[in-house]
Amino acid sequence: MADNLATKEDFLRNYYSKYPVRVIKKGRPLFYQGEIPRTAYFVKSGVVKFYNITSNGEEKIVGYEGTDGLMPNEWIFSKSPVALYYYDTFTDCELYSIPRAELIEIINSDKQVAVSLLNRYISMYIGSTMHLHALEQLKAHEKLLHILQYLVLRFGTEVDSKRHRIGLRLTHQDIANLVGLTRETVSTEISKLRKDGILEIVDLHYVVDTDKALRILGESDFNDLVL
Repeated sequence: MADNLATKEDFLRNYYSKYPVRVIKKGRPLFYQGEIPRTAYFVKSGVVKFYNITSNGEEKIVGYEGTDGLMPNEWIFSKSPVALYYYDTFTDCELYSIPRAELIEIINSDKQVAVSLLNRYISMYIGSTMHLHALEQLKAHEKLLHILQYLVLRFGTEVDSKRHRIGLRLTHQDIANLVGLTRETVSTEISKLRKDGILEIVDLHYVVDTDKALRILGESDFNDLVL
């Protein structure tokens, strides 16, 4: 199953390779909230974050879009005439710039492209529900464990049979912005998780003992989930 999905995504990348590539450094804006985009982007490499800014000027992360992601989806598929969020490069990125009309024509004319996108959007939907579930938790340590679980599934690579490395360099503030906590609270809870042997920080990346985390959460059914 994984091989089939990889093949579909390779096919999708090949389809878009005829379009120009923009190389954009980390921390640069792609779209502003309320902006009418001039082009769609397909992520060749790197990670883009999308977020809102509250009336108090606080950044609240809605999600991250990695390799093979399209954006802004709400505009591409005519659900909104403008970008609903701010989009910034979270890492250095390579982005294919694709005219929306041509992108829609590709999707409508090729079943394999449509199936590949459907698979991706199902994964995004499951990830969004996991993010929402984390936000609904009452206790800070449960919020943190749930969001780490989501990040492992979305961006994790296996270190060994029990541990996974999250492939994003996240600050305590990044985590706080994901789950609606203060940076100080996140720092305190991360210290507790490190003391309990659930979390390590290796080369500025989080390494999570997923067996221990899932036992605490009582959610062993997530062991076989793939995003």
